[in-house]
Amino acid sequence: MQSQILKRERFKVDGWLILFFLLAAFGIIGMASVYMKGQEASYNVTRDVSWGLLIIGYSFFVGITTGLSLISAFGHLFGFERFHILSRKFMWAALSALLAGFFIIFWDLGGPFRLQILRFVVNIVPFHYTSPIWWMSVLYALELPIIIIEVLLLLANKEKLTFIASIIGFIVGISAYSNMGFVFSANISRPLWHGPFVPLFFILSAIGLGAASGIIILFTNRNSLSEEKYSEALKTLSKTLFIVVLIMIFAKVWRTVTLLYGREPMTYEAVKEWIWGSLAFNFWFFEVFIGLVVPFILLLVSRFRSTFASIISSICAIVGIFFMRYDSIVAGQIVPVTDIYLPEKEIVHYCPSFAEITLFISAVGVLGLIYILGTRILQLEEENHE
Repeated sequence: MQSQILKRERFKVDGWLILFFLLAAFGIIGMASVYMKGQEASYNVTRDVSWGLLIIGYSFFVGITTGLSLISAFGHLFGFERFHILSRKFMWAALSALLAGFFIIFWDLGGPFRLQILRFVVNIVPFHYTSPIWWMSVLYALELPIIIIEVLLLLANKEKLTFIASIIGFIVGISAYSNMGFVFSANISRPLWHGPFVPLFFILSAIGLGAASGIIILFTNRNSLSEEKYSEALKTLSKTLFIVVLIMIFAKVWRTVTLLYGREPMTYEAVKEWIWGSLAFNFWFFEVFIGLVVPFILLLVSRFRSTFASIISSICAIVGIFFMRYDSIVAGQIVPVTDIYLPEKEIVHYCPSFAEITLFISAVGVLGLIYILGTRILQLEEENHE
């Protein structure tokens, strides 16, 4: 069992390992700030904008987890061999992204130096089944051991048990991430989020993140695959990403037009911040141009056969989806809640603090560091079935 799981060759330290280690260590600046000054002085979140970069980062990283889990599950559950080609590394990357998400949400919680495990158990045991956040905690508490078990079963080549774990992981993964979208959409006081669009868009973006991350992982492992398998897998993942981008363009256009046309209070002001307000550059450059236009054109022109076009499209899609998440979460909060009993307020603005930025960069480093350590220590290469 040990010979199947662990590699026998000598552990290698290279530039990528050092880079991700330095990125992970960069977060020490933010950690020190929180430790010495406290969260209120370290983060730019306020009573008006209480969910900042750390919450946005959490939803982004666990979106990568959900996407890679779904891409891998397509191979196990539905027999799509082209998705199954690097399932071990896909699932290890999913686990790495989930741990990065837990790392960044840890620093967003109140009092990060308290016994977080005890706090987590206390929040779970009283069954607050009417609370969306309680369900999110429960589902992600389940997803972590399920992914670990699935990785171990893949390493041990237990195909029947892996199939069962994939079914459970597929259900829990879809439920957990769509429920995270429900945490936002259930908030009736924030009309920009309220409704069924956010959970559906979360799942759609997760598939896009999974396809884009899968292309990058495929590219880094191209030397271990035959030319035929690599080309087929690249074409399939690129088509998946293209379909997601196409649906996103359609959904983004009509959602924006509808919200502008309807002029619903609070929602209209939030969308104006997208179009020509404080979030306009993020919206037009990162969301529309980088996240949608560039991948659409590159993938269409290359006909899903160019490695360069697929890699650039994947990076652009990941960046674009992050800013889609950032803009939607921030825009939903910067328009103050209006009420006859509350004094009128002007639109507030949010910019992440240096401590928040360092912790987000650190989470990126944690993801890359865990993934690379796994590829150097664990036998993540797929068996050759040819």
